[in-house]
Amino acid sequence: MSHESMCRYSDAENDDRLDGGPASRQRLGAVDVHVHYLPPRYRRLVLDAGIRKPDGYHLGVPEWSADAHLAHMERLGIETSVVSISTPGVQFTDDLADGVVAARTANEEGAELVAAHPGRFGFYAALPVPDVDAALVELERAADDLGAWGVSLMTNVNGVYIGDPSLEPLYAELSRRELPLLIHPTQPSATVPGVMEGWSKSMYEYFFDSTRAIIDLIFSGMLERHPGVRLVVPHAGAALPALAQRIERNVWRANREGDGPLPSFIDTLRRCYFDLAGSVLPHQLPSLLSLVDDDRILYGSDYPFTSDPMGAELAADLRSTTLLDSEQKTRILRTNAGGLFRQLGAEAAS
Repeated sequence: MSHESMCRYSDAENDDRLDGGPASRQRLGAVDVHVHYLPPRYRRLVLDAGIRKPDGYHLGVPEWSADAHLAHMERLGIETSVVSISTPGVQFTDDLADGVVAARTANEEGAELVAAHPGRFGFYAALPVPDVDAALVELERAADDLGAWGVSLMTNVNGVYIGDPSLEPLYAELSRRELPLLIHPTQPSATVPGVMEGWSKSMYEYFFDSTRAIIDLIFSGMLERHPGVRLVVPHAGAALPALAQRIERNVWRANREGDGPLPSFIDTLRRCYFDLAGSVLPHQLPSLLSLVDDDRILYGSDYPFTSDPMGAELAADLRSTTLLDSEQKTRILRTNAGGLFRQLGAEAAS
């Protein structure tokens, strides 16, 4: 990314660059931290596994290409996209070896994407959990050889949630490396028969599974034991902003009483990052802002699972909202990501 390019976006005082108008990258160049890719070899593995509507997603397995993604970025004023694998993840059969193949394939294609478009893409490594030994091998390969910017995990894989004790060695290594960890929801390990059958789980079950998974992760003590983990919570925190105070007062204190110094549940949340993928205005973002500082909030378009027209509408909502001033918009759209990803570093903050 050239110095000239970076300077072009540095004047956040000009609200015209934040208003969702047609100037695209002439506006403040955003960093998209919650956005997906379905590269050809990975997508073929999904289809060969017989998956046609992951988690009931009504549009099926989305088409994706680098060219279409770049066009999406131009339309929404996105400078850099940090892509990840979304549902169905990489463990979409019962054979753990298949998860290893899918993760390796996705990560290799992620590295190819970054190499082909320097400055425009980064990628989160997919890991073949719940096979922790294989996940550690793939983490080392993805981070050291392929240049992954972080790691992405589903909220659960075949019922093994992100707070499961078996994942302790993985969190230890993520903490040692201080790598960003994006959590992405998938359908819960069990659903209530007869309730909303046939509808996409992304409509509301994703929010509940994210909330369940993050609460379980914090209660497991994993983040206390491994403070170098840089957790990114999806979709504006799901239901966590609404539930945090209840958990802190009614459950967390009571159940941890007598176990020594008690870290606040809310303080633990405030050390996390939160992305704004999805429809967060006008209701969800105010709730999140009441919980965490704006320097912990990041932009996400959720493309291609959120369509290009809807993504443009949501980005315009964020750029034009009166809830945030121009400096807050600059932090959320761009600067905060520079503090999370060392590959962006000072450039995103300039």
